[in-house]
Amino acid sequence: MVIVRKEVIRQSSELGNVAQISVPWLVMLGLVLPSAGHAVEFNESFLRKGDGPVALHYFEKGNAVLPGSYDVDVYLNQSLTRRHTVQFNPDAEGLVRPAIPLGLLRAIGVDVAKLAKEGRIPAGTDDNAAVDLSALADGAAVDFEANTLSLFLSIPQAYVLRTARGYVDPSLWDDGVPALYTDYQATYSRNDGNGQHSDYYYLGLRSGFNIGGWRFRNESSLSGSSETGSRFSSNRTYVERNFASLRGKASAGELYTPGDIFESVRFLGGQIGTDLAMLPDGEMGFAPTVRGIAESNAVVEVRQNGYVIYSTAVPPGAFEINDIYPSGSNGDLEIRITEADGRVRRFTQPYSYLPVMVRHGSLRYALAGGQYRGEGSSRPKFLQGTMVYGVSEDWTAYGGIQASQDYAAANLGVGVNTRIGGVSLDVTHSRSRTPNGTRQGQSVRFLYSKTVNPTNTTFTMVGYRYSTDGYRTFSQHVDETDRPDGQGFRRQKSRVDVNISQPLSSGSLYLGVGDTSYWSGDGRSRRVQLGYSSSYKDISYSLSVSHTRDSGLAARPETQFSVSLSIPLGKVGRTHRAYANAVSSVRGDYNLQSGVTGYLNDANTVNYGVQAGYSRDGGGSGGVSLGWDTPTAKLSGNASQNRFGSHVDASASGSVVLHGGGVTLGQPLGETFAVVEVPKVAGVSMSNSPSVRTDRSGYAVVPYLQPYRVNWLNVDPSSTGVETEITENSKMVVPTRGAVVKTRFEAETGRRVQFELSLDQAGKVPFGAHAYDAKGRPLGMVDNQSRLLVFGIQDKGSIDVRWGDEQCTIGYALKPQNKALMYERQVASCVRGAMVTTVK
Repeated sequence: MVIVRKEVIRQSSELGNVAQISVPWLVMLGLVLPSAGHAVEFNESFLRKGDGPVALHYFEKGNAVLPGSYDVDVYLNQSLTRRHTVQFNPDAEGLVRPAIPLGLLRAIGVDVAKLAKEGRIPAGTDDNAAVDLSALADGAAVDFEANTLSLFLSIPQAYVLRTARGYVDPSLWDDGVPALYTDYQATYSRNDGNGQHSDYYYLGLRSGFNIGGWRFRNESSLSGSSETGSRFSSNRTYVERNFASLRGKASAGELYTPGDIFESVRFLGGQIGTDLAMLPDGEMGFAPTVRGIAESNAVVEVRQNGYVIYSTAVPPGAFEINDIYPSGSNGDLEIRITEADGRVRRFTQPYSYLPVMVRHGSLRYALAGGQYRGEGSSRPKFLQGTMVYGVSEDWTAYGGIQASQDYAAANLGVGVNTRIGGVSLDVTHSRSRTPNGTRQGQSVRFLYSKTVNPTNTTFTMVGYRYSTDGYRTFSQHVDETDRPDGQGFRRQKSRVDVNISQPLSSGSLYLGVGDTSYWSGDGRSRRVQLGYSSSYKDISYSLSVSHTRDSGLAARPETQFSVSLSIPLGKVGRTHRAYANAVSSVRGDYNLQSGVTGYLNDANTVNYGVQAGYSRDGGGSGGVSLGWDTPTAKLSGNASQNRFGSHVDASASGSVVLHGGGVTLGQPLGETFAVVEVPKVAGVSMSNSPSVRTDRSGYAVVPYLQPYRVNWLNVDPSSTGVETEITENSKMVVPTRGAVVKTRFEAETGRRVQFELSLDQAGKVPFGAHAYDAKGRPLGMVDNQSRLLVFGIQDKGSIDVRWGDEQCTIGYALKPQNKALMYERQVASCVRGAMVTTVK
């Protein structure tokens, strides 16, 4: 007996369930399908005594599928290109072969023009015309794998267009559908003690409107506390559009200049520049990771250029935030940690680009102009232009200019790829005229990045900058114009940034160092973070130390230590874990915490935490937390108590999307996302986002798609009921940046019935006979026990069953549906009818 893996073949709506049970029944008989092109005659003696006759003429030809349309994954020279509907037709010998249209070859990167020039394709051939691959070129071939519905096309490399790795044809880019949305993040915390209370709240909104290729965006926030009151701030409002021909985007409104060469500044105006995501394997940008240590249940607030861009509640111990979306590509981040007792600690997180390097022949450009918008009162107009060009495989040249009425700056630099790493060096010269007089000077910047392969040590960013006393950035020039006395701002003299990560044993060691000195005796800022995390079997642990100092703010130096341990509870695979962590500082403060966390359901969408602790100032404490990832939002809450009082915080994040199908609530969106429709079917989840489910109208929002890249949206078939069947469970989308793409998964809803057939009240219907409804739609195939499993039929009707040149008809009337059953059984008689022509 030969055993073959049981598979269910996916098909388009044109075929319904034709082949749903054909291969499995052959498996039960121990038969192996021959390769296409080799005829075989099935031995009926394999059938058990009492089985009916056999009608498997298509499979006797070596075919693994029946004629019809199938949604298949198309591979070109072993690389997946797309999913496409391909027609499979029988030839004169009865072999079922795929019909490959010329347009499909053109779309996946075959050099059709070269084939036509060499006469291998007749001139004027329509894109819908099927072509014979074996006649195109020596070595060209097609192979079909039925179990995975994969179509493998092999084309000589001479006839394949050369594209860079990661390239996606711009013709596939989708600007999406008109939509209006808002992405929100809301947090609230309350501290009560000694007869007093304090509240803090934050609401961040990222709203947008799409129409065609136009993107209208607004970022705003509402924050406040019981001490300071409320403050609403609109960070920026702008409109943007992508231009494939320019490999870039144009924007207008409240924007930030790029920060790879000059300091990023906020302004009102317009700019145009390269969008790296449009480039194959281009850099997708750099976002910093913020690390720190909380001494209690605290709120961490991240600010950039004076605006709150992120806020979240964290438990005691070391924390790491890696989902920040800075507004500009430069500009240090100010981190504020508000402890449960109201204490606020601050430190600065450096944020800048890695060394300026591009590939040979690659050009990046940016042109911006408008009115400067800083925290001061001055609003000078300015113009900025930058350019980066790959001179050779190892050398990159770059530079730019900034110009305003009383300010001018020019930059010139070079980047080089060396054996010891990527290095860039540039010099910026500035000339500034203020009420204090005219100043001019230079700033030298050195950037370095390297991964040492023998040790796997990664220098993610090493930077050094030195500025002379007369050098001014554009923002410093504006500040000095507003405040000639120099109060309220500091001019940077030198700055060093080092970030190193090192795999060590089964864990990872990281080191971050930042040191900045200032002119005019304004002191210096220093930040050092060192940590190690690892695991032993299922036990994980980490150690970290942090030192911060900013003499310019008259703050005392602070050094903190943190140790944490996490141990699984129960059997392997359980999600419950016990943990303990300790935080202490050189000033004598300490905080000890222990507890249990885990998930309360198999889908891991509901999490909990129970904790107890002790600190020097707060004494004993205890708390509970709960989080819930719903299809429409992410919710979390925490409550704790110590001898001085209580702390409560709650947060919610999600989205509201208005589109052509109505209003859909969803989880946080990110920049680019999809609206999925499964018509009138609720509760369908996506395989790549298990907590995302369709609502009562059949819509769901799938967040965080990659722009200009192939994204697969996959429906989880197990999330549909027995009365629903998705005819195609995977879709490919290629959204442009900021697009809201919409895709539809066709679904059929109906009854699933197994008919136990008898032919003319006595005999059996042949094995392999095919069934069709009254409209000619294929329903299924009869098995070797004269049984027919069909889906989506009406409560009353007729079914035609055909084999060879014969047919019979089933007349049926079903009882009321029992939805508790996977399928219902019905005894029926198939009455033989007149001879017909077999439908192909």
